[in-house]
Amino acid sequence: MKQIITIQVGQSGNQIGNAIWNQMMDDCGDKLDQKFFREGIPRTVLVDSEENTLDKISGNKNLQYYDPNNFIYGKNGKCLTFASGYYGQNDLFDEIVERVRKEHEQCDGVQAVQLIHSINGGTGSGMGAKLVYYTSDHFCDCSKINISIYPSKHENSVIYPYNSLLGLMHLNYNYNMGFYFDNDSLQQMTENMFIYDQNYETYNQLLGFAMDGIYKSFRHNSYSNTNFYKIQTNITPFPRLHCYTISLAPLFSYINTPSLLQVSKEIYSKRNQTFSMSLSSGVFLAQQIMIYGDTDVFSVQQEFKQAISSDDIQFVKWVADPITYIICPNKQKQCELMAFSINHHTGIGIKLNQLKQQFKTLFQKRAYLHLFMQEGLDELELQEAESACGDVISEYCCYNDQTDTTDE
Repeated sequence: MKQIITIQVGQSGNQIGNAIWNQMMDDCGDKLDQKFFREGIPRTVLVDSEENTLDKISGNKNLQYYDPNNFIYGKNGKCLTFASGYYGQNDLFDEIVERVRKEHEQCDGVQAVQLIHSINGGTGSGMGAKLVYYTSDHFCDCSKINISIYPSKHENSVIYPYNSLLGLMHLNYNYNMGFYFDNDSLQQMTENMFIYDQNYETYNQLLGFAMDGIYKSFRHNSYSNTNFYKIQTNITPFPRLHCYTISLAPLFSYINTPSLLQVSKEIYSKRNQTFSMSLSSGVFLAQQIMIYGDTDVFSVQQEFKQAISSDDIQFVKWVADPITYIICPNKQKQCELMAFSINHHTGIGIKLNQLKQQFKTLFQKRAYLHLFMQEGLDELELQEAESACGDVISEYCCYNDQTDTTDE
């Protein structure tokens, strides 16, 4: 059995990672998946440029769930820019590499390396990018996955377009699977669930639940979904395009079990997306749907076909079977019938273009560049990041007109 090594970076990355592990442990009970755990301890390295977040994690009941040697934090304070995270903290980076190596030694083999972070801040984007480059070079034969928080509409930092585009450039060049979330969408989902205590802990719990819905299909040895590579094969028609989003349904428990058609329709609803993007604008390149409950493939295909037709959801016409269905008989605790979907949709190109325009507005004025250049960043790197993002946008946008509906 091959294992999965996780690196969680920065405040957001560690809070999200903690939520994911809590959800997995709650779901698995005593039967923890050895792909993700070793003797009950997550195979993860926790990294931050300051100790506050890691102190909060290590100071509560969760300490028993982590290897204390894998808590790594800097002494120089918070990294605000990509440059400070990427070019600074060299001693911290060496310690991280050593702990990742130790985790590697305790694996039979490595199926995947996954990075959990935010691309908005300095540590998540900068140190994250440095680790992306390292893991891509040292784990070249396995899947490389990022679970990334994307910028929201109202970010506190004015320099997030720089941080985000620089971070995305390294992810696009070196990793082959990316799951993107944003807090705007997670906030809207919690409101739809009638959760009015809005905070990042609530958003992270929802994100952890979504990712556990993906991992669960590995744990139950579904015939076509036993590892990340098979997901990648199912939903990545082009190696350069690997930005995915997740939707889930239902959002809350019903008194009676929801119908399969009801769940199918909700999967394509904007209110069920963990990323602020409408699935009716643009087209699907591919989709993988995991159904948990007592049903069969034929019924699922028929109900989803009806939901797609009624909601005017479109797929590219040159893929014969753009949807992969995974049926898992093991029911969720929350509901008798539940669905999780990995969406590879061209709408992500629209979101990237919005971010690129925000970057361009700052860069044309050379606003705040000194904060990056004083840490060692060259202006050419910013130009390269803008160009790399433009290439991905162009490639996504060129498929928008190549549509088909599944009922034709």
